[in-house]
Amino acid sequence: MKKSTRIISTALAALTVASTMAVAATSVSAASVKAPTNVKAANLEKSIQISWKKVKGAKKYKVLRGKKVIKTTKKTSVKDLSVKSGKSYTYKVKAVKGKKTSKASKKVSITRMNYTIIKNVNNGNGKVTLNWTKRSGATQYKLYRKTTGKYSLLSSSKATSYTDKKVVSGTKYTYKVVCYNSKTKTKSMDSTAKSITYLDKVTGVYARESVDAKSIDVKWNAVKGAASYDVYRVKAGEADFAKIASTSSTTYTDTKVSTNPTAYMYKIVAVKDGSSAVKSEAPLTGFLPKRDGANSYSYDENKNLHILIKLAKGETYAEGKALAEYFSLEGLYTVTPDNSGVVAVQDDVITAVKSGKGTVLVTLSDSVAGIVNSLANKGTTKAYNKAVTKKVFVEVEVA
Repeated sequence: MKKSTRIISTALAALTVASTMAVAATSVSAASVKAPTNVKAANLEKSIQISWKKVKGAKKYKVLRGKKVIKTTKKTSVKDLSVKSGKSYTYKVKAVKGKKTSKASKKVSITRMNYTIIKNVNNGNGKVTLNWTKRSGATQYKLYRKTTGKYSLLSSSKATSYTDKKVVSGTKYTYKVVCYNSKTKTKSMDSTAKSITYLDKVTGVYARESVDAKSIDVKWNAVKGAASYDVYRVKAGEADFAKIASTSSTTYTDTKVSTNPTAYMYKIVAVKDGSSAVKSEAPLTGFLPKRDGANSYSYDENKNLHILIKLAKGETYAEGKALAEYFSLEGLYTVTPDNSGVVAVQDDVITAVKSGKGTVLVTLSDSVAGIVNSLANKGTTKAYNKAVTKKVFVEVEVA
């Protein structure tokens, strides 16, 4: 009886040891499948990428969005394409080894945000202005700038525009914007970088009739960092400035001017690496050209100004009207044609009717006589500068 009891006790002891070893083996096996660590979520162009650190012994991984497994993979990263802009998501990852699955990793949350697009970067007077597209899910926009080397944070706000006033002429600036969600502490991809070379506005623009009275000389102050300058011009009566030249100099001679008396305005723009400064101010320049062998204008003994113009039959001359509009002189003068029938005047525009010579009389009020006189005498003798023009005779020759 004692022998049987001893045998049973020995068997039970052996069974207990075996069971203990089995449990221990199971524990070791389970413990070898650890939960993934360093789980991260990042916004890509059209998806969210979830990545994690490789788990020793794991053969595959299960990626959960919320409580649902959305991906099973052998890799250590996946892309979730079924996401919507502006919506927030939470992810966890489990490691799998055989029939064993680890506990879930720590959760990571992210707000889906498309990257923004910088739409405009423009030079201003002492500033660079830029704006970008608004994105769902963004609570802030972080603006970065660099000249060389690394980007530095320039601004963080809810606005989709910014004015950078800390700029130096001739310096190239590169900008990028990142959308940021403060709740989930996540960001979008960087915007495409935009670069511009800031250039100061041109100053000191001065234009006057040249000595030969056949062109206009324009000059201006140099701008730090500028590689060249674009010259823009508008003629009296025209609506918009047009680019007429580019030069690396700070002077320009405009030879393509009217053969009739008129006025011009010029604007200069500094340029470098495809970037342009804002246009300069536009000073007015009167122009009374000389014909070959004869002056196009003269004064008589009564200090009246005579302007000679030549027209073909049917041709019109609107410079007088354009000049008056340019100076805002409407209503301060009267226009009277002669009785020859050579020319006709309607709405202050002279039209050549038939061959011959005709005269159009422009009578000025006292308040504008000095202005027109100054315009007419630009670059002439001091004697002319003393004249006080009251009447302008536009003498028309019609071929």
